[in-house]
Amino acid sequence: MIALGRGAWLARENLRVGAVAALSLSALGVPAAWPFVPAFHVHQYDPQALWDAGAAWVRAGAEVRTARERVERVVGGIEEDGWRSADGRAFRRRMDRHLAGLLSAELRAAFVAAVLFTAAALTMAVIVFMASLAAVLAALAVWVLAATVVPVGAAMARLSATMTLANLNAALRSMEGALNAVLHTCAGLLGTLVAGDVLVDAAKGDFGGLRDFVYATVAQGPMLVWGTANRVERDVTAFGLGGRAPAGGLYGRAAGSRAGEALPPGWAQAAGAKGFHETWNTGGAQALTGDRAPEQAPDGSYRYPWE
Repeated sequence: MIALGRGAWLARENLRVGAVAALSLSALGVPAAWPFVPAFHVHQYDPQALWDAGAAWVRAGAEVRTARERVERVVGGIEEDGWRSADGRAFRRRMDRHLAGLLSAELRAAFVAAVLFTAAALTMAVIVFMASLAAVLAALAVWVLAATVVPVGAAMARLSATMTLANLNAALRSMEGALNAVLHTCAGLLGTLVAGDVLVDAAKGDFGGLRDFVYATVAQGPMLVWGTANRVERDVTAFGLGGRAPAGGLYGRAAGSRAGEALPPGWAQAAGAKGFHETWNTGGAQALTGDRAPEQAPDGSYRYPWE
């Protein structure tokens, strides 16, 4: 778990080393290096936070299991006393439903923990991959710089570096596609688990879960708003660094007729200045929203601005 704790730091270092190497290669006549910078900017994760959340769910599941085992012992003791009446059978049916609910909660906690642990491991693997990519870019920059002593050698070095970067870009896109597929699947499974459980209970006439879901969502509202704003700022900065308007999805529709086209002059430079400031002065946090995360109350909720 020590490695996971260093994940956020390593991700920031990847951005610093990768950006400097890409800038150096671009100055040496290998512009194919610069498109890697948005990826370094996007892949800023904190695997330890995901792992800690998974561990919290494991503890919650263990507490539910302890409660279930205690209830089973109590119910078993009552049956041994010979409570054979209709009331006893009704009590047993009720307790069976209660124990089934506890077991379901225990299994759900284990599932959520497994998903969070998987996300932590995946994001750490991506960070390590990006570290190797940053190291390769740095090595290419040194190699191309050393080759500039001989004009012919410099041309060959730039050509070889460009071909190497093309292969690396293909590997990066493949990795990102696999990562998105797995993480989206995990998110879908979690959403299905929560929504399915709430809807099933509501269909049976039990709206307690639905009320809890609504109240929990409202309580987390400020964090949801901040998280969305932080994500949008990160993505827009990455698009700016890449020099092109987004071509697909929600952002592509937002870009309108400019989807996939080069950004107006000055946008990429502004994004670069913003990214430089974030890399060296804010520890990788987004300049506009990074320090505006709402403060969490002791009960886990967040205060709204008007409160």
